[in-house]
Amino acid sequence: TTLFRSRDLSHWSDAEFAAVERLEEQVDTYEDKLGTYLVQVNRQELNPEQNKEISKFLHCISDIERISDHAMNVGEVAREIAEKKVTFSVEAKRELNALIAAVEEIVGLAMGAFEAENVKEAYRVEPLEEMIDMLCDELKLHHVNRVQAGECTLDQGFVFNDLITDLERVADHCSNIAVAMIEI
Repeated sequence: TTLFRSRDLSHWSDAEFAAVERLEEQVDTYEDKLGTYLVQVNRQELNPEQNKEISKFLHCISDIERISDHAMNVGEVAREIAEKKVTFSVEAKRELNALIAAVEEIVGLAMGAFEAENVKEAYRVEPLEEMIDMLCDELKLHHVNRVQAGECTLDQGFVFNDLITDLERVADHCSNIAVAMIEI
């Protein structure tokens, strides 16, 4: 699934927020149960390959849980955008849409590689994560320029930067998942 049904975050609904909240709670539950189970299994006598698999899963489920936390944060920002009727400039919307598309791509790539245990696909994650980092830096700079030019307000800036920060962190956790797969 995608992070956003509609990239226009001003149309976020209570139902969509509730769906994100339910998913985040499910991921928390799964992380707790899987983590507990994997720690118990790890106490058994395992061969080196099994130990590597357990380690990979422990690393990855933590990152998946963090991705769900950031999705929740994005949902909260989207709710704030809708409630406060925050609007962005055409340029800011275009930039956010590009970032959201890149983050959707990296999430799909990382989760697909993880689910399929496809290390070759995992190698494609890091270059995209680096591109997302550069894009985030550029977006922050552009926004400062828009604020200085009077094209955007500080209130818009706080929301804009919150979105960028959470989206960038989602990409970071995707990179962690890919690195865990590659290293192990």
